[in-house]
Amino acid sequence: MKKWAFILLLGLLSCNTAQRKLEKTQEYLFKNPEFSSGYCAERFPQLRDSVVVYETVADTLWGTNTIFDTVLTNDTVRITAIKEKVVTKTIRRDSIIYRENRAEQERLQLGLLECQKLNVALIEKNTKIENDLTSWKGKAKKRWLWLALLIGGAAAFTAFKVFKTVKGV
Repeated sequence: MKKWAFILLLGLLSCNTAQRKLEKTQEYLFKNPEFSSGYCAERFPQLRDSVVVYETVADTLWGTNTIFDTVLTNDTVRITAIKEKVVTKTIRRDSIIYRENRAEQERLQLGLLECQKLNVALIEKNTKIENDLTSWKGKAKKRWLWLALLIGGAAAFTAFKVFKTVKGV
């Protein structure tokens, strides 16, 4: 009995692995849409951005033109020949259809979003560096003042000692 339960359990687990693999694949594709859109754009290249023009015949018009040849003798006008000509005019319409490659557009949109995120990160880093720069400029100014005070004090001390020594001589 335990053998059969174990075999049944293995059978159920083996069926579960295919479903689990499918779920993992779908989860990966949803987390990385640039991969799936890039794959679709490369796999189906015939759907590039294109313009398709369909020419259709909308209507044909029929008509007759009658041409008369006349001869004028004294007061009389005589018709010598009658010519009839059938005139046809065909109206054509062009239908323009724009096809866009949606997978390529999605891939480019994701690339744009990634660049925008990178741009925001670089702007934040630049702002931090600028703040550090102003902080260090303030510290450098303070240190320069302390250094100038120290040098001035040392110079005054030395001058005082020299004057004291010169006066004492």
